[in-house]
Amino acid sequence: MGINIPTRDELIANKLKDTKELARKVGADSLGYLSVEGLVRAVKKEINSTNQVDGHCTACLTGEYPGGIPDQLDW
Repeated sequence: MGINIPTRDELIANKLKDTKELARKVGADSLGYLSVEGLVRAVKKEINSTNQVDGHCTACLTGEYPGGIPDQLDW
């Protein structure tokens, strides 16, 4: 698609499930997760122009790719 992100195995949040532990590891006071639906609502909140396309690709977050999962992921 358009974003080159690490694999799930490479993401720190995949290894440290406890948000308090993860917050300590990254030096944050607190940590919370936004749902995909919450993210889309937050991004759409500022879209009020009829000239903009309504819709966002969330495939990298949900694993639901519009054209199916690519056969080969060679970045």
